[in-house]
Amino acid sequence: MLVHIFNRFLGDSTSRQAFEQNASEATLEKAQAHDFEDQHLSSDEIANRNAMWCYLRAALRGDQEAQYKMGLSYLNGQLGLDRSYSHAEKWLEQAAHQGHLHAKEQLKKAYDELAFS
Repeated sequence: MLVHIFNRFLGDSTSRQAFEQNASEATLEKAQAHDFEDQHLSSDEIANRNAMWCYLRAALRGDQEAQYKMGLSYLNGQLGLDRSYSHAEKWLEQAAHQGHLHAKEQLKKAYDELAFS
């Protein structure tokens, strides 16, 4: 059904070829732009970005160590993240709630130093 609509919309094969060529070029341009962005990042920046995404995926699945790492990263502005006390508090509280000892200690320290209010 979709092929039929596609063919009706584009009409003849010349229009279809032009459409496919434009779509391919747009995809290639997007891929090249992404590669260009990566070329301007250092290997440490790329490693930090990849680590952050791995921690985030695990933290969202409930992994307490990853939640702790995300909390520390936001607290200290690490792994390419901007410092955010509200995000740090959220992740550290989730890890502490699951019994992560270092997260509990870090929360206490942050509250004592008034990083979190």
